[in-house]
Amino acid sequence: LSALLAEATSDPTERNMYLQAATDSANFTKAHLLNSLNQVQDEISVRANDSCASNSLAKSFDAGLAIEGLSILYSITGETATQ
Repeated sequence: LSALLAEATSDPTERNMYLQAATDSANFTKAHLLNSLNQVQDEISVRANDSCASNSLAKSFDAGLAIEGLSILYSITGETATQ
């Protein structure tokens, strides 16, 4: 959503705010929601002893949303780390 908002706004201050939020979201997803096959997981556990572990579910709509957001973010920034 943040990447879409950054793409849609013409105000530089708002654009930077949305770009930062999109970058933070991408970094969080990479750090916490990707499994060993680089598939986007459906959720993470917030139970005290689970250390925010992701579950084993990988659903196509999660991957689709991640691909869409990352492709928009890349089209705006051109940063290869987003590819």
